[in-house]
Amino acid sequence: MASASSFVRPTTRPEEIQQLLTGVERYNPQKIGLLEDYVSHQCANPDPTTNHDLMANLALLKMYQFNPTMLDLDVIRRILAKALVSSSQGDFNLCLYLLSDDICSDSSISKLLVLRDYLERAQFDSFWKEMYGDDEEEEESAVDGIAGFDNGLRKLILAEITSTYQTIEARLIGTMVNLDEEAVLRLAKEHGWSVTEGVVALPLKAENEAKTTVISESVKFEQLTKILSAANDI
Repeated sequence: MASASSFVRPTTRPEEIQQLLTGVERYNPQKIGLLEDYVSHQCANPDPTTNHDLMANLALLKMYQFNPTMLDLDVIRRILAKALVSSSQGDFNLCLYLLSDDICSDSSISKLLVLRDYLERAQFDSFWKEMYGDDEEEEESAVDGIAGFDNGLRKLILAEITSTYQTIEARLIGTMVNLDEEAVLRLAKEHGWSVTEGVVALPLKAENEAKTTVISESVKFEQLTKILSAANDI
């Protein structure tokens, strides 16, 4: 589900948008254009830490629900694409709940649903193949106009890798983040990861460190006699 940080006001949210979201004009259809322009502003910002305003985008999708003749499928596509690379995994589904089956059947929207499924299953290789297949023009359309999409997604995937592995082949990292091995080695150097014979050693952290768990059970004599007695009755 979406984290509480998804609803904290981003530092880049204009005061005009803030007043709209917290005032009586929140669902005024005359404000749809204003929120659509704000989506374009978010998509032009390549910084994944400041370029996604979930609350504003949900308000726009809600307006589309109330005013279906005014909806713009391309804006919806961009909202979903932004949510796909959000650090909060629930953002995409929150947006999806506000969309009808007809909207989800649109080719660009359904493509994003396929990409979302690959990410949830950590099938990163399949994700990139779906994104950039043989027909490059068609494949790029699902995230067209989203500045920094690839790099933002790579950061999310790298976070998964460093939380899962202690050591991993550079070649495998390249497959997961869609980079050649030379680029992966540069990436390792930037992060201070050591590389030996093509194997990258990742720093230990709570998520990837193996820990021994000792489980002990204490059964009182009175409980044991009840168990034995019950067994005899079978």
